[in-house]
Amino acid sequence: MRIAFLDSWLQDVAEGSGTAAAIGGLAGALIARGHTVERLVPEGAWPRNLLLRRLWFNLTLPRRLAAAEGRYDLVVGFDIDGFRVAHRCPVPYVCCIKGVLAEESRCESGWPRLMLWGLSRLERLNARRAPRVLSTSGYCCERIEAHYGVPAERLRLVPEGIDTRLWNPAGGDVAALAVIDGAREPQTVLCVARQYPRKRVADLITAFRSVHERLPGARLVVIGDGPEHVALRELVERLGLVEVVQLLGALADDGAVRDWYRRSAVFCLPSIQEGFGIVFLEAMASGLPVVSTTATAIPEVVPHGRAGLLVPPRNPAALAEALVTLLTDPALQARQRAYGRQHVGPFSWDRVAERFLEAVSSPEPAGS
Repeated sequence: MRIAFLDSWLQDVAEGSGTAAAIGGLAGALIARGHTVERLVPEGAWPRNLLLRRLWFNLTLPRRLAAAEGRYDLVVGFDIDGFRVAHRCPVPYVCCIKGVLAEESRCESGWPRLMLWGLSRLERLNARRAPRVLSTSGYCCERIEAHYGVPAERLRLVPEGIDTRLWNPAGGDVAALAVIDGAREPQTVLCVARQYPRKRVADLITAFRSVHERLPGARLVVIGDGPEHVALRELVERLGLVEVVQLLGALADDGAVRDWYRRSAVFCLPSIQEGFGIVFLEAMASGLPVVSTTATAIPEVVPHGRAGLLVPPRNPAALAEALVTLLTDPALQARQRAYGRQHVGPFSWDRVAERFLEAVSSPEPAGS
């Protein structure tokens, strides 16, 4: 099958976060299965502003697809991309929504909230015009139906994936896993996130003051950049945690990120809005128990009590308690580590690509 991916978002994973990783991972898995995937992205560096570049990309899409007539068997538009061609594409068209913008806008304020709300109108148009809509979790599918009015029969769930061999090169080798886990820093907590307000990294830093008081050897490492980064640095200084909380910013070297997953004992991201959360898969595949919240799609990805501990959102005290529980209970860590590694099996990119192909080949509902 010859597939076109319409993608105006940031291509670099360090900047584009989970969405960039997910689109690239799915493309790679489909190519490995013998399909061809062409990623149509903005041409050149104009406009320099990301929002304007995304809009211009979509304005010019009809011309680009017309020039490529007969070249593709399937066109996949991600999030807002493709809203101008979804209803008149000469080949089967699928809208794939990674994060429901109407929901994400609720976690912002000011200009970011207004911008996301505006983009959510385009995402709504894309979803309503598409014969088939894919999304990453039951939570997302329910929100698409509620916000965008897309009937449930036109929705299909295709989860995100990871390269399980990359994040767990030892596979099921018990001896190799024991060596990896024996070399961990036993009281290091890792957080990896693009630092938007909805990720609530400030809740984790606030909780860590209590964790450090109870466990003086505990330390927190935060990887990622974003709009909240400067405010988070100020919070660390204000709470007197400079010696125990490291804000490393974005790491361009994926190998360095994986090294931190293997060095750490526990992963924590107290987000209040996740359409899926690829970092949770990365953590579990790497052998890290997860501490997070009961919000949105997170419980679908991280089974509470088995692969991690989930607490109510916006609750630093509960977050601190869960972290201390895991950091002081090696046996619990070991059980959750083993469960998490097994749990991510169905999220390998090959399995996800198989589900994607099943979803796009299923019959369209009558009247679409």
